[in-house]
Amino acid sequence: MRTPLRRKILLYSSFLLISLIVAMLVFVNFSAGRFVNSRIRVDLINGREVVKTAEQKRLDNLALAATALAALPNYFALLEGTKGDTATIRDYLNDFSQRLGTDLFIALDKGGKVLGRTDVSDPLPIDTNPDSAILQTPSGTYHVAVVPVDSTGETYGYLLAGALIDDKFARELKGNSDDDVVIVGDTILGSTLSRSSLMWQKREEWEQAVGADTDPRNVEAGGEDYLAAGTSLKGSGSRPFVVLMQSQTRAMKPYDDIQFGLLILGIIAAAAGVASSAVLARNITAPVAKLVEGTRQVALGNFDYRLDTHGTDEIGDLAESFNAMNQGLRERADMKKFVSMSTVEMIESASTRKTSAGEKVVLTVFFSDMRGFTSMSENQAPEETVKMLNACLSLQAARVKKFHGDIDKYVGDCVVALFSGDDMELNAIRCALETHRALLDLNAEKGYQPPLCVGIGIVTGEVILGSIGSEDRLDYTVIGSNVNLCSRLCSHAAAGETLIGESTYKRVEGLIAAEKAAPLQVKGFTDPIPVYSMR
Repeated sequence: MRTPLRRKILLYSSFLLISLIVAMLVFVNFSAGRFVNSRIRVDLINGREVVKTAEQKRLDNLALAATALAALPNYFALLEGTKGDTATIRDYLNDFSQRLGTDLFIALDKGGKVLGRTDVSDPLPIDTNPDSAILQTPSGTYHVAVVPVDSTGETYGYLLAGALIDDKFARELKGNSDDDVVIVGDTILGSTLSRSSLMWQKREEWEQAVGADTDPRNVEAGGEDYLAAGTSLKGSGSRPFVVLMQSQTRAMKPYDDIQFGLLILGIIAAAAGVASSAVLARNITAPVAKLVEGTRQVALGNFDYRLDTHGTDEIGDLAESFNAMNQGLRERADMKKFVSMSTVEMIESASTRKTSAGEKVVLTVFFSDMRGFTSMSENQAPEETVKMLNACLSLQAARVKKFHGDIDKYVGDCVVALFSGDDMELNAIRCALETHRALLDLNAEKGYQPPLCVGIGIVTGEVILGSIGSEDRLDYTVIGSNVNLCSRLCSHAAAGETLIGESTYKRVEGLIAAEKAAPLQVKGFTDPIPVYSMR
């Protein structure tokens, strides 16, 4: 299936342009994603250190608060005076809890028995030891610090201070960073994200999905893609698990906006590029179409067709070259009118074979000469003379061509033609007979006075065919005694008569009705020349 050049240019250029725009958007998206992920990974790894530092600071503050309360003389007196009055101890601890902003205080005797606590009214026992940093109670999970209560070297008991691990602590860990924080134990303890958006609720699930102190991993929450890193809090047993998360979706949002802007610009650029490609394709293919039409016209023989040469680019140069070529073809076609076909064939074959200065060939030579032309030209206007001469020569040329001959030259009112091939003698004779008949018909039609008539001579024999002349002017023609003989026979032939040399007659004897004429004594030949006449 033929595809127009304009469509090809438009398709190829549009495809290239759109491919470049798509490649640019893909590269920007890839580069932005790699940069964002790299930054988030660094933030999350650093965030684990921030968690450990914040937890240690919290434990230090709790230890400081417990130490401050345990050192008060009133607290010693309370422990000595109450003798197990849990309500009094609880009220005393609640008062200091509000003053210090501490979530939990628990008083223990030196055996570890709970004497009072701020989170519940009953002195429920606790499952912890002085070295534990995490305490789970009915009211929540706490960071805790335990300090001894002593005086003068004697331990009276222990005081436990605790801070609740909840959403507030998660927000403290988040601080001003881009990280979101999820703290999980048997359930979600604290989170900066909506709990309904979280895929998992228990420590084991999160630890399996995220990993403890490993490279950040991809998770999904609330329809957003996150990178998450996890670490465990201090303590023993089932410690709370902290998950630091940073949204890739939100981090990519500025770059998505940039990409959207680039996409819009790309669409505009693509539209402009396609339009430019269409204009370019038209500017290229329109002259090419004219060139195609020009070649068609030349193929039909119209050598006057010309292309516009207004362009100053390669297309303009091509149009000028075409016009120059067409002019050369027109001149060549005009030149063919002035030379014989054998000359044309010699020139055309010069590039493929070596042309000698001359070669001997056997041909049938045909001479035809108008009778009474000199007196005719003296008694008529020049234009009428030329018109009649051209009519006579054109008629003869048509017959020569019809019978496969070649006009070698016109010499005034004389026609010199050459016939070659197996039937060259018969073709020359048929050409002569039909020429005489055609002139009779032309005279009857035009009423020429005196009538147009010719005498014809025909000789077959060896001639020399070659380029005759000087370096500046050559004539590709025939020479030799047979050529001279044919010219002499033509000059002796009467109007409407054809004189045939003996060499020709012997080749066609029995095929033509020719009469033997009296031998002719012609210039340049010693012996009389046998001839045969046809009328």
